[in-house]
Amino acid sequence: MTGSASFRRLAVGEIEVFVLPDGVLDLPLALFPAASEPGADAGFGPGPFPTAINCFAIRTAGRLYLVDAGAGPWRGPATGNLVSAMAAAGLDPEAVDAVLMTHLHGDHAGGLFTETGAAFPKAELMLAEAEAAFWSDPDLPSRIPERMTATLATATKALAAYAGRTTTFAAGREVAPGVTAIALPGHTPGQTGYRIESGGEHLFIWADIVHVAAVQFPHPDWTIAFDTDGEEAARTRGRVFAECAAEGTRIAGMHLAFPATGRVVRHGPAYAWAADPI
Repeated sequence: MTGSASFRRLAVGEIEVFVLPDGVLDLPLALFPAASEPGADAGFGPGPFPTAINCFAIRTAGRLYLVDAGAGPWRGPATGNLVSAMAAAGLDPEAVDAVLMTHLHGDHAGGLFTETGAAFPKAELMLAEAEAAFWSDPDLPSRIPERMTATLATATKALAAYAGRTTTFAAGREVAPGVTAIALPGHTPGQTGYRIESGGEHLFIWADIVHVAAVQFPHPDWTIAFDTDGEEAARTRGRVFAECAAEGTRIAGMHLAFPATGRVVRHGPAYAWAADPI
């Protein structure tokens, strides 16, 4: 394993994986509705919690895949560092064959496009059928809360930038050699994780199962305001936590602090995060 604070490289069997930090968002505790419920003594301050935004690159079978594209330059100077992280890792945006999306929220899809078009000019955009259908629904603007308007605008721009070279897939499909799409619904209808497997080794990129580690590992049932379906998101998180803790699965997360990989462990009735050593 090699790397620095600007990127990290690890091997999963014969597959190369790069952790590519895009930046940091500050998330207040108020985004978690359960924190304000009567009797919710979580022992937290109001925040904000500095929250990492990570992307990942996968080099497998001679092709280069990017998992998510970060926030891009639209969220201020603390985000939009993906391209510089790629440069540090020796990865060229023009060499990206496909971008595998976990979902189309702004901190994942904002980096897909620039003011003039696609940020990855030769890449295919790949995402779950349910995710593409949700954001492409012509009736969606009339059904979403006002706080999602900017998110919808980002998703729309991202899909437009890759019009004619977008592929959708069903959960459970191998979307690249050694990379399988795993459905993780709730946060968005088509949120997708990616299980990487090679030579008996595994890594599970679990998308937004966790936003703020300090909050959601001890409280897996605490949803965040950005969830499309909070109840389903909580069920998905609880299932994933239990399975990953029982199996000792190595995890990579979009909002886990650098080095962004590690394992979920049982901690009494809840869970804790055991990060890999840097």
